[in-house]
Amino acid sequence: MSLKSVLFVALSLCSFAASAQDPVVQSVLDALSMDSMLVYVDQLTGEVPIDVGNGPQTITSRHKNNPGNDLAEVWLTQKLEQFGYSVVIQSFSATGRNILVSKQGTVPSAPAMILCAHYDAMPGGLVDAPAADDDGSGVAALLEAARVLSAIPFEHPITFAFWDEEEQGLVGSAFYAGGLASNDVLLRGVINMDALAWDGNGDKRARVHVRPHGNSVEIGDTLMAVKDHYAIDLDLVLTNPGATYSDHASFWNEGYGAVLVIEDFGADGNPYYHTPNDRVEFFDVPYFEQVAKLAIAGLATLAVPAEGEVGMEELCPRGSTITAFPNPTDGDAQLWLEVPATGSYSIVQFDAMGREVASLFAGTLNAGRHSFTIPLGTAIPGTYAVVVRANGSDANVVRVIRTP
Repeated sequence: MSLKSVLFVALSLCSFAASAQDPVVQSVLDALSMDSMLVYVDQLTGEVPIDVGNGPQTITSRHKNNPGNDLAEVWLTQKLEQFGYSVVIQSFSATGRNILVSKQGTVPSAPAMILCAHYDAMPGGLVDAPAADDDGSGVAALLEAARVLSAIPFEHPITFAFWDEEEQGLVGSAFYAGGLASNDVLLRGVINMDALAWDGNGDKRARVHVRPHGNSVEIGDTLMAVKDHYAIDLDLVLTNPGATYSDHASFWNEGYGAVLVIEDFGADGNPYYHTPNDRVEFFDVPYFEQVAKLAIAGLATLAVPAEGEVGMEELCPRGSTITAFPNPTDGDAQLWLEVPATGSYSIVQFDAMGREVASLFAGTLNAGRHSFTIPLGTAIPGTYAVVVRANGSDANVVRVIRTP
């Protein structure tokens, strides 16, 4: 599907000046609660009982053939409903059920971002399968993201997806991704969280796995920039070509852009992986917090915080219009700016993380329509913002997509 790599619908909107650090994204990071995430993992792994309406019960295993998998589904559904979401259960087999909730975006027809993790577990059989790291840690981060982001508006819709039967070959996510592809649904991108809490050697290394499918590499680059801009304390490594052992690969198989956020699974693997001892007691909690923050800040950045209402009318040059064509583009684009009155203007191009990459104009413009070249022919694929300032203060912006 040729349009799967599209990151934004073409749009123009009033905006504050671009900056390297978004205050909304920072507020999201500030609101995340490590205590909440640890409580979620304790409940998912049987460290403490839960009550879904039938009295105290313990989830001893979330393997697909264990009743604890069904109990986890009910508990997750109730938690999401408490956060204010309408839950969709997607059944794909006699035992498999994905749990999906969606948050609307503010821009009509904008493609969705997906943040995801799998809630099923290993090992099978008549033994405990707490699966705290793989992937109780990802599920806890996903729940916390759903809680914190529930009331914050974003331009792009967000889907929070809890996959089932990942351990049997990515079955749940493959079913979902295949359904999207068969209906030609566009995505902004996918961030998959799997095993976030083991750092056995204390080196703070984590990985983002990418492959040249859709805009996967650009999403990975964004996460690398997010780490720097929000001072996330990780030694982050971009792995390309990335591994295919988790749910992000289901989206790669359909041509979508997706990444995996994970601990240093190969070089510093969790020795309790897929055993009854994969428990919360072995978490490196500060490390877990940083990896979760990376994925959630990446989601918030790529979903694009919607502008607030206060003062927006005053910030936008009255009567001015700004458009870019072609958009998306695989080369240079043309900026068309119509200004209502003669005045002093500056036009600056920024990348997706707010870094200035080009100054297109600075000086006096007469009232009327003007054209400028946006130099994207040699730019790396991604989203760029062209910001027009009027008289040194008012700002208007158009986002332009440079396709691979």
